[in-house]
Amino acid sequence: MAALLLLLLLLACCRRGSPGRLQPSPLRVSCPGPHGQVFQRRDSEHRVSCLWNSTVSLHYRPAPGAGPEGEEERSPSPPCCLWYLNSAPVRNISGWSGRVVLQAGHAPSAGASSLVTVQCSSSSCAAPECLHRNVSVELSGQDVRLFVLWPQTHITHVWRPLELGWCARLSSAGWQYRFSSPGAVPSTLLLASSEHRDAPSPAAYPTAELQQTCASYYSYRLTVRYRRPGTHLALLRIEQMPDISLSLLIKVEPDLVHVLSVSSKLLSVPQQPLSLSWWLQPLSPSTLAYRLVDTRAVGGWHCSYSSFRLLSNFCAVSTPQSLDEMVVASMYFHVQGKRFEELAGELHLHNGTLNLTAGKEAPIHVNLCPEKTNSSTYIFRYNRGTFHTSKDNNSIFSTDHSNTRTVFYQYKELSYLLTIEFLALQWYKLKMYLYMNQKRVLIRPLAERDLDVHVFSSGRPSFLQNFSYLVWFIPAQLPMLQCEWTFHLQLFGTKKDHVVQSSTYTYHDHVKNAARFVRRSALPFDAEKYTGFVAKVNCTSSAPTPALLSIRVNNYTAKTIETPVVCEKKECKILRCWIQRPDYKDIVLYKKKASQFFLFVRLEVDCHIGISINPLWHVYPAKDTKTEPDWSKPVNTSGMFGVKMIHLTVPSNYLDYGLYLFYFNVEVIPIRTSIVLQAYDTIYVEIERADLLANISGGSVRRVRFAESWTLDGSKSSDPDSQEGPMKFTWYCTKDLADYKTMKFKAKSKCHPFQKDLRWITPSGPIQKIPAESLAGNTLYYFRLMIEKGRRKAYADQVVEVYPGPPLSVLMRCLENCGASLIPTERFSLSGKCSNCKPSNRPQYYWTLLSDASKEIYFDWDSKTSTGRTGAYLSIHAMAFTNPVYRYYILHLTVTTWDGRSTYFRTAFSVNTPPRGGTCNISPRYGVAFLTKFVVSCRGFSDSDLPLTYKVIVPTETTTVSSVVENTFGTILYLGSQPTTPLSFLPVGERSRKYGLTLYVQVHDSLEAFTQVNLRVRVRKPLKTQPLSDVFRELLASARRLSASAKQTGDRLRAGYLAYLAASLLNTVKEIPTVQLPQAPLRETVVKIALNISVNNIMEVNQVAAVLSEVTEAVERMNFRSQDLAIGKLTQVTEVLKKQRSQLEWSEDAEIQSSGILRCLSNVLRADLLSLKNVSADGVKHIFSIMEVVTDVVFWGKVPEEVETLIETGHWNITLKKNEAWNISNHFSTDTCHNCFYPRMKTGNGSGVTPNTVFSTAIFEFDESPFPWLGYTSDIASMVMGFRMAETKPNRDLVPTTPERADIFLVRKGGFTTFDLVMGPDKTETYTTGGFSFEINKTTPTIYFEIVTKLKATFKVLIFTDTNLTDTQPIASFAASHNKPTVAIGNGTIDDCRITGPYIVCLPYTLLSTIVQESGADAQNISIVLETRYILRYPNRKLVGIYVFNDYCLFMDGVGSQWNKDTCVVGPLTNWQKVHCICVSARKRRSLAALPAPSIKFLAAKVVVLPNTVDLGRNLIVDLPKNPLTLITVLAIFAVYLLLCCWAIRKDRVEKEIKYIIVLPDNEASDKGIFLVTLYTGSRCNAGTKGEVFLQLIGQRGRSKFRCLWHQPSPAFQRGSIDCFLITTTKNLGDIHSFRIRLSNESKPPTWFLSRAEVEDMSTRKVWFFLCRKWLYLNTDKPSRNWKFSVADPQTPVPKFDYFLINFNRRLTEYHLWLSVFAPVVTGGFTRFQRLSTFLAVILFTLLVNIMFFNAEKDLETPAYLRYLRSITVGIECALLTLPVEILIIALFKYSQRDPPPVVTKMYPKVDSKYWNSCVISEKDANVIDIEEPTVDKKSQKSKSNIAEGGVFSKFRRLSTTIRQLRKIPDNEPLLCWWCISVAWGLVLSITVLSSFFIVLYGLSYGYQTSREWLIASGTSFLENVFFHSILKSLLFSAMSTIRPKYLDDIRWVTQEKRVELDSGEKSGKRT
Repeated sequence: MAALLLLLLLLACCRRGSPGRLQPSPLRVSCPGPHGQVFQRRDSEHRVSCLWNSTVSLHYRPAPGAGPEGEEERSPSPPCCLWYLNSAPVRNISGWSGRVVLQAGHAPSAGASSLVTVQCSSSSCAAPECLHRNVSVELSGQDVRLFVLWPQTHITHVWRPLELGWCARLSSAGWQYRFSSPGAVPSTLLLASSEHRDAPSPAAYPTAELQQTCASYYSYRLTVRYRRPGTHLALLRIEQMPDISLSLLIKVEPDLVHVLSVSSKLLSVPQQPLSLSWWLQPLSPSTLAYRLVDTRAVGGWHCSYSSFRLLSNFCAVSTPQSLDEMVVASMYFHVQGKRFEELAGELHLHNGTLNLTAGKEAPIHVNLCPEKTNSSTYIFRYNRGTFHTSKDNNSIFSTDHSNTRTVFYQYKELSYLLTIEFLALQWYKLKMYLYMNQKRVLIRPLAERDLDVHVFSSGRPSFLQNFSYLVWFIPAQLPMLQCEWTFHLQLFGTKKDHVVQSSTYTYHDHVKNAARFVRRSALPFDAEKYTGFVAKVNCTSSAPTPALLSIRVNNYTAKTIETPVVCEKKECKILRCWIQRPDYKDIVLYKKKASQFFLFVRLEVDCHIGISINPLWHVYPAKDTKTEPDWSKPVNTSGMFGVKMIHLTVPSNYLDYGLYLFYFNVEVIPIRTSIVLQAYDTIYVEIERADLLANISGGSVRRVRFAESWTLDGSKSSDPDSQEGPMKFTWYCTKDLADYKTMKFKAKSKCHPFQKDLRWITPSGPIQKIPAESLAGNTLYYFRLMIEKGRRKAYADQVVEVYPGPPLSVLMRCLENCGASLIPTERFSLSGKCSNCKPSNRPQYYWTLLSDASKEIYFDWDSKTSTGRTGAYLSIHAMAFTNPVYRYYILHLTVTTWDGRSTYFRTAFSVNTPPRGGTCNISPRYGVAFLTKFVVSCRGFSDSDLPLTYKVIVPTETTTVSSVVENTFGTILYLGSQPTTPLSFLPVGERSRKYGLTLYVQVHDSLEAFTQVNLRVRVRKPLKTQPLSDVFRELLASARRLSASAKQTGDRLRAGYLAYLAASLLNTVKEIPTVQLPQAPLRETVVKIALNISVNNIMEVNQVAAVLSEVTEAVERMNFRSQDLAIGKLTQVTEVLKKQRSQLEWSEDAEIQSSGILRCLSNVLRADLLSLKNVSADGVKHIFSIMEVVTDVVFWGKVPEEVETLIETGHWNITLKKNEAWNISNHFSTDTCHNCFYPRMKTGNGSGVTPNTVFSTAIFEFDESPFPWLGYTSDIASMVMGFRMAETKPNRDLVPTTPERADIFLVRKGGFTTFDLVMGPDKTETYTTGGFSFEINKTTPTIYFEIVTKLKATFKVLIFTDTNLTDTQPIASFAASHNKPTVAIGNGTIDDCRITGPYIVCLPYTLLSTIVQESGADAQNISIVLETRYILRYPNRKLVGIYVFNDYCLFMDGVGSQWNKDTCVVGPLTNWQKVHCICVSARKRRSLAALPAPSIKFLAAKVVVLPNTVDLGRNLIVDLPKNPLTLITVLAIFAVYLLLCCWAIRKDRVEKEIKYIIVLPDNEASDKGIFLVTLYTGSRCNAGTKGEVFLQLIGQRGRSKFRCLWHQPSPAFQRGSIDCFLITTTKNLGDIHSFRIRLSNESKPPTWFLSRAEVEDMSTRKVWFFLCRKWLYLNTDKPSRNWKFSVADPQTPVPKFDYFLINFNRRLTEYHLWLSVFAPVVTGGFTRFQRLSTFLAVILFTLLVNIMFFNAEKDLETPAYLRYLRSITVGIECALLTLPVEILIIALFKYSQRDPPPVVTKMYPKVDSKYWNSCVISEKDANVIDIEEPTVDKKSQKSKSNIAEGGVFSKFRRLSTTIRQLRKIPDNEPLLCWWCISVAWGLVLSITVLSSFFIVLYGLSYGYQTSREWLIASGTSFLENVFFHSILKSLLFSAMSTIRPKYLDDIRWVTQEKRVELDSGEKSGKRT
């Protein structure tokens, strides 16, 4: 709209005739990007180019002379500019400078672009009189075109220049073009984007389109040459921008191409001269003709041509007129190149002279000298250059050899190579080779040439004609070549079975203007350059006529084209009438009511004559798409546009909501006919509600400042259909636009710290007010407004860019160790504070250590710094740079703020290397204290900073300071420049280290950097008899003498060391009873010597502190005077240390000395507290005064935000911390501190405190009160804590201050003792209860008690009067929870209580006093009862504890004050572990000059003595009776076990009897074949059979007869049984390949499921396996049916399902402990009785584990409705826990037997007829058997009749050895020792007895409810073990075993498991 208004203004101005002034734009726009500024050729100050990106950032600034600097008096108002993107307005900005971020949309195609237009208006140039020029910004991608400038054919020759060119749309200073082409010269080249050249001439471009495109692009050219022929790749790539690569294929050909070779016959030199003329004529721009003529008609010529020439006599060339001339060669060929001129020449050879003539060039004469015997070469070019070489042999011409002359002649495009060979001086022979010079000619081979022929059919015949035309075109030919073209056309019948028409055409048959027979639009070529031919075809039918057109050019090229001639007569018809839709399957279009829509019909009519079209639209309301509308009630369409057109326009809001049927009908009438063609189409249109319009004010992109508040306004969102009804607004925000695709939240993309998902922190409402500084600056935020109304949704997006604030100002300042080079043995502290950052900016600091090459170095910031790397201050520990690697280091600090600003600062420093390369030692290494003199010597140390100083320290016990890397405090034995110390005594070493003593030897350079060497020496305690008194006196005398006359530091240090030795000797002597020295006077003497040592520097401070620390170690043996003298000297020493600390920069050494001073103070203070009656209050005050000075010294080296420094002594601790005011309240953490201190400082106007004000806080913690002379000492129940706060000034001075409020937590002293309350089920067993009582009186204050428990339950607390709780109502009740404060229920109140918290119950004073008053007595008992849900089954004393308390907070303002309990009050966070005190300062902050001297504030907690509590458990908890449920359960299990044992033992005995290999009674002793047949009956239901089974073996050498598998009276063929039969055959059957099975059908038809079988030849040990897997059954139709089974291939995998069933059945019968007991057949040595006993042990053990779970204490509350679910869960857990025990017992039983029980061969020497007679078959079946079985010989019959006489037994004596050699147990099964079976029975017995005992023992104490839950859990374990666990395990393992192919060897067979023995029946047979 804005553009339209501006255009109207311009038109109005033009009509008035006063054109407006056109002024330059007031703004300049630039587009900096990651690839730099880009340019186009047409860029100017008002036209700018920009590389396309999805998000484009445009910068604008004032034009020269237009901005604020252009005005002298006042700054002009900024212009108002409208920004358009592709004519669509996007922004409206008023300002002189800034940035605009635009979403450019989809990437433009190559050559396309997007246009940003900036229209500005200003106060100095107002429309319409004055207009500013627009600024255009073109957003485009880079477009590069690569091409060949010359030659344009992409074909060149060797070393021929090839000029390449490319043009690019954009240019940038940072871009480069890299050209590469292997084999080219140059092969690679780098060309800058700025090195563009003028565009070449338009004719140089390959195409006009390329020339037009590159006219406005930057042009580049490059010339290359190629060294070798072939195809080469030229590649152009653009660097420093997104990858763009272009390539060209260049074909390189050789320089000369052979065309023709001519050889003459042998000619006479004098008599047969030779004359040849040649002629080269261009026939067309691409065709050359060449002719060679022998003008003397010598004849005998032999010619050979190249592959690309075409022989021709040329149609327009006349033959020679003279008979003396003959054509030697005539040809033409196709070329590519420039236009050629006509060339001609002659060659004459006469009497050895060669004459060459070409064109107008002068003739060349060459005397070939045939008489010479040399060989010569002549080279001639058309520029008359000649080269001649000859080689003479200086001999007479020999007839045996020839001499040859070679002439190379070149004339323009032709090159001739002539060879004249002279023979015997009289004869010669000419050979001529013709070459084309390809430097100007590119010859196109014939193989690459194709005939350019285009064939068309003239179209279908009209109503008035009965024929059609076939038209074809070829390129126009020159007259000389026209005669070579012939065309042969054949027309066939519709079935191609005969030729209808055959015609031949020549070039002369062409037709002028043949294009009139074909539509011009169908011609793909220029018809003017082609010649057309037309053939008329008569149409005999309507089907297309097949045609075959053959084209031939001379005899070398031919082409055949098959095309149909259309003869079908076509009438007019409507091909298509279709209402367009998005998908052709759509039947319903969905349109919005508020939107205009269009319907367009696609109408296609096929007609060759004119037509008339009459379209018409109808609209009908419809119920649905399946119901026909009411055709009589159409919709009024008068308001629609195009009702009688194929394009229908439906205006907005014209149709109401609903479904409409749009019906389109059209009539097509061919002109001059009465035919009316009709067609129609329909479409349903659903008019829906319009889409909601979501709108966010401000456009799609906004820019806001960090420090200003702004608004997201979505109130303009609307519903176009209706303004009624509510609309739901939801706001979203993210930093990643891709999050809206998945609507998933990523933490790194959240906009605000409080944002939990994609929704904004306050997501609802149309307007969102964004406070200032709530979003990080310099960041893009993607806000989305989602509006909903009913089911409709819409959204709008807005990109908000938050401006950063002003640039950061960071000054890095060195605080410590700031010399020219860093001293590595001292701390290094710096400050990098941002001066213009506020706490709301949330500045973030990040330190990095770089090398001298600016590469980051790994540095352990956590262990080597006390501040880390993320603070404004940095403090690096000493010794961090003791081994420097680089010349210097760089500290890099990066500062970023929440508002998006960032900066960095660097500082470099070098490290002073300490002395290196030396060693130190001590002599001797062993000695006696105070008697042996030691000497320390060093050598080899060197350093550039001389002189070196040697310092030897003897360490002493000191205070621990956490900030000191290595505390080397101790007395100085030696300090000087000499590397060797004088002879000196040493104190006694540490007894725990075998009297080892470590000496610190430090070698310092002049800059105070040192190297430390630790020396170990063993110094034993002197013997009792040695004269220590004399040694002590000598030490005192020497120390006194040196201290009195010492004028140098070395003497004073020596005196201090001797005094230290004297003090150490006193400490040693006190442990020797035989050596008696007056301790108190002597220690006073040592103290006085220390007083005489003057203290002027830190070394002397160290020496005096060491002496006093040692002498006060046994402070109980010092008198008060000595203590006072020591405190006085410590005061002096501390003042000197403070003075030295302010002058020097070393904090590490100062803290080491402070640790020694604090050690002395700890000793003296301990002495004062030893005797509480004689405490020196003044001494304690002096001690605290020294403490304050020492803390000031330590604070000097601290920086803000540093980790707290902890100073620990044996009796009290000091914690030091520096913090800035904005972080002062969080400097201690309740998780890590012992006693917590949280101050709150008053900030704001008038307070004098800024956020950057630094405060130093010292916390003092004392185990015992240091003020025993004050009151309340005995009542103090917590540690005593002191605190001192001071404001740290820039000069590091400390000004004391008091916090406005402090929250202090004090840990209770002496542990946390609680009253253990007995809890248990109440008498109704519905909840858990417990209680206690105590006595109160009128003076009893408010009482608190806390429920201490690990439960997470809610307790109901009931308050009763007196201890009789029967039929009484509580006077108050409370609800105490674990996660929220206690609340009153009913008439209870806690309004007067200060302490609130989880599980804390308050009994206020008002409640207690009311109870006492109502009782009327002086004292009254009250009872507290706790109730919760039912969680305990029996009484428990360890679950709940009660802590009753009432505390006061005592405050002391300074050491000289008294304890005051009114200043601080108990806070609400007090509990049974800590006391919370709140102290509020009543005084206002005074001026600095009026502040008092520094003092320490002290705080403690006073406990109120409360009455004793009495447990009421006996009155509340029910007495649980003995419950016999568990006893009954155990007895029932044993009863069932005994019954099953009887059955199992009987089954085991029966199975032992039937474990036989059955020898059939009808076996003959004379039989030769012996086979062991094993049949496996399946385990399916009813799988067994009681019928008789007959079997026949079939082998390679024959078959056996059907044998009855007689087994009576033993059972066989039962479900799951394995039956073995020994069968003999009359002869050896060889390899068995099948067997047959037959069943008897005497009674009920039998059924039998045969699973598998195996047959083993006992003589050869061969085994054959059969997989049957089949049901065998008989019916009345086939009573004699038999089944045949073939042997299985061992190499073929077993079907997976069959293997799964077999394996699953085996696992159930062997491994399932319960089901295997009842299995039909139990295999192996693991009997049913053993399995049943194992199961008994397992189930009892499961019950025991269940009852142990129920006996365990539970910390969590279990709701009633989850009890049974918990019982089931416990059952499942117990079943899993008992699994290892079950596996162990099964393994011991199963694998403890060496071999399974033997399988005995059963023989029946005497067979009862009642059994044998049952094994008969019918006569019919017997006949069948007789037919199948061969006749038996007489010998066999005889032996058969003598069965009873022992013939069978003699046979089986011979077989005994064979049977015994059956296989044993597989080797893969483990075998355990024989005694393991006893271990298994022992486990079963012990588990059974112990489990039964403990089950009954625990269960008798349970109630009915608990026993019932236990029984449910036990039943769950049983069911899971039986029906789930084992079955699932079998299923899983069986399924996993089928993953890989399985073979027969993988199935368990009997022969793999058993061994066989002969039964004793054999012997009895022998006796018989």
